[in-house]
Amino acid sequence: MSTALLLVQLGSPANLDVDDIETYLHQFLGDWHTIGKKSLFWKLLLKFVILPKGKFSSYDKYLQMFNSNDFKEMPLVTYSEEFLTALRRKFVASDALEQHKVEDYVTIRLAYQYGCTPSISETLKQLEKDGVDTVHMLPLYPQRSGVTTQAAIDNVLDCARKIKFKGKILSATGFCQNEAWAREVAKTISEQIEEEDTLLVSFHSIQSWRVENASDPYRSDCEQSFKSICQSLAEIAGDKFSGEAHLVYQSKYKPGKLPSGKWLGPSLAETLQQLGEQNKPVVVVSPAFTADNLETIYEIDDEASQIYYSAGGPRLKRIPCLNANPDWITAFVEEILPALKFA
Repeated sequence: MSTALLLVQLGSPANLDVDDIETYLHQFLGDWHTIGKKSLFWKLLLKFVILPKGKFSSYDKYLQMFNSNDFKEMPLVTYSEEFLTALRRKFVASDALEQHKVEDYVTIRLAYQYGCTPSISETLKQLEKDGVDTVHMLPLYPQRSGVTTQAAIDNVLDCARKIKFKGKILSATGFCQNEAWAREVAKTISEQIEEEDTLLVSFHSIQSWRVENASDPYRSDCEQSFKSICQSLAEIAGDKFSGEAHLVYQSKYKPGKLPSGKWLGPSLAETLQQLGEQNKPVVVVSPAFTADNLETIYEIDDEASQIYYSAGGPRLKRIPCLNANPDWITAFVEEILPALKFA
């Protein structure tokens, strides 16, 4: 039996190009998981109202991000590919695999849900061509949610049906409950945080109705993630950090935009406004992502920081995502993968 590990990442526009940005937005916002229901009205609204203008405003954001950071390609692609390369090297070199009885994968692949390549369909076709008959797929989202992990699983299964993939597909979701993940996030924070800083642990927001009656585990996963990160940070940083820490949410749709309704809060923007007015230095980390992207780089470095500094804030630091951090790679191979249960 030939087994492959398939890592699924959200995706991004393929290039800094208006047409590529429109393709990405159409695929991402057109997926019913994103808005939470199947709606012909939404698809028509997206195609004829939202995308014609939205693609240009999004392009301006991506352009500013590129210019401010001297990027040559989309950062999520860069960091995801670096993660894949480092993971493959560690996978081959580590003797911990046999110790933890991790599956002897014939190959490790990365696929994107939306926009850029390789797509899920392309990757599954190549895996079948390579003789793989069992795929262990893992969405690269630490927290579970219908809009992230479940969307990725459904996307993979839908693609498998369309291309008539003959192999077996097993999946695992969410690894934020693994203390190794929280420890690695905390380590990146401890390297930059100072005693007087206020820590904001910022998660991507989703509509509140998704988590009502515990139908979606996202909020509980975020709360557990926050608690675990703070506990690990206290152990790692010791007396170096004794300041406040707050759980906040970012990336909400602006008022009047669809999808409508209440979103999880408190919001990063409102909290930064308050902390700026209080003249408190701030550190922001976004552990809902494993790779930096527009939501972490542009939203914090440009949008969020502007709110904070305009309110009188003295200093804001953004902690990068885990990306291809060597310690994160080691923890992923030796502690997180062996603990996952694929079914």
